[in-house]
Amino acid sequence: MTDSDQTETRRLKSVDQSFTIVEYLRDRDGATLSELAEDLEMAISTAHIHLSTLVESGYVVKNDNEYDCSFRFLATGGEMRDGMALYQAAKPEVDDLRETSGEHANLTVKENGYSVQLYKSQSPESIDDNAPLGRHLHLHSTATGKAILAQLSADELDAVIERRGLPAVTDNTVTSRDALEDELQEIRDRGYSINRGEHFPGVSAVATSILSEPDGVIGAISISGPRSRMETDRIEAELAPELLNKKNIIELKIRQYE
Repeated sequence: MTDSDQTETRRLKSVDQSFTIVEYLRDRDGATLSELAEDLEMAISTAHIHLSTLVESGYVVKNDNEYDCSFRFLATGGEMRDGMALYQAAKPEVDDLRETSGEHANLTVKENGYSVQLYKSQSPESIDDNAPLGRHLHLHSTATGKAILAQLSADELDAVIERRGLPAVTDNTVTSRDALEDELQEIRDRGYSINRGEHFPGVSAVATSILSEPDGVIGAISISGPRSRMETDRIEAELAPELLNKKNIIELKIRQYE
């Protein structure tokens, strides 16, 4: 290994450690230096260097003896999302879905083999898994994820499954490749997907993909709520038609940005 290769390896390991610290602080909602060093099995001096650098960069804040993530992450993610044509086109339509259905309405995108929640319009009368914005979810376990998977090529689907697998998120999650492919074909035929407690017990959702002419599938929208209110008859007669109408509107609006 050359000197340059060794330097690059050290740099990559250092960056990886910094992100491990950031994720730890996020999950713990803050921690002291000693707590972080002990939990991450890191030398106090090494942990202090990383934290000091993150504080100076503005991505971590120190209050008394406790460190926590700063709102700079919110600014970065918010600016990225607000600049997306998909978000600009979909947000008012997702809000309208919430108003007309009385349930939560969601917008997601695909990233690194996961489904990422980009926007949620919440109804005070409904419930869901309370996943925060930006949370990465397994595609095969959510309605929006399955709607996205249904639009991928065979090679793209293979790549997602090879990379992320088909883990059981709940007892209802589809974990068989054959069963998933059968369901994806049904989704293509009818134009929407259904999730019945496959990601979070007691919560169901119906979703459809959003397509862009140059890019293919770019995201999905959904309506989610308690399983007791997401009956098949309601999905077929009310919710799915509303989703498919919004899908058409969003895809037409996106063309203005292409």
